[in-house]
Amino acid sequence: MPKRGRYHHGGSSFERNGADSNRGGRNNGWLDFNAQPMGEGESRLAYRCRVRDGCYRGYTEGSYGIVKIFKNESKYGGMSVSSRDVDMQVDARQLAREFNDECEPTKYGQSCDVHIRDAALGYFEEDRTLYDNYGRRIRVDAYEDFLLEREIRGSFEKFNSNSGWSSGCDPILDAFSHWSWVHTGGARLVCDLQGHREEDGGLPHAGNAFYYLLTDPAICTPCHDYGESDLGQAGIDAFFAHHRCNEWCEHLDIEYEKPSYSYARIPRMQSTSYHSLLR
Repeated sequence: MPKRGRYHHGGSSFERNGADSNRGGRNNGWLDFNAQPMGEGESRLAYRCRVRDGCYRGYTEGSYGIVKIFKNESKYGGMSVSSRDVDMQVDARQLAREFNDECEPTKYGQSCDVHIRDAALGYFEEDRTLYDNYGRRIRVDAYEDFLLEREIRGSFEKFNSNSGWSSGCDPILDAFSHWSWVHTGGARLVCDLQGHREEDGGLPHAGNAFYYLLTDPAICTPCHDYGESDLGQAGIDAFFAHHRCNEWCEHLDIEYEKPSYSYARIPRMQSTSYHSLLR
């Protein structure tokens, strides 16, 4: 039985945002959870954890991670993470790499690449009691799935959503969403972008002082291929109904490449929207 209560912070790894490496298949360790959430979104709670006594889903011993589960609120009843969420994040990560290669984004004359965290699907090996941000107990059953990824350190921001909302402050990321639809021939649009924007070198990533490190994106597809946050063609139409091309769209020569007609059929919200709740 894994020991509990050993979780603590410290060390030089907290002075940077570690880069995701290629994970192997080793799974001989366990996760030491903090039962109190480190943050929350509209629909999910996030808990810090650390890999102990080996590897977990390929993450090496000592790695700090984040476990995400849906809240217990009734409107999210029946929702859970699945392999489609992992597939979506992996595909979005690859598109971000291709975007960096083609766009070569910069800020203040320095490289400013877009990175998306890798993700894995795990499950609770025993019944557990966690807590929400109000201190209320949350019962988690054994074998309930969760999404696991490496922790992102630093300030956290929402840049755009999957229903057409944008902060308007990060044209590189809005251009990335637009480019993803063009690059895939209209098959995928990466959106719902959130995470850390580093601009002063305080938390370097892979030796870079300027970058975006994102988590939990959505991909909207015409046939609703990727789980609950994939709003289908309605999500794609909502993005283009509200998107205004910027200098990075022009840099990529895509300002005239968009659907011939886009009508926003869903409410524009800053928070993540879910397919089954819009029906």
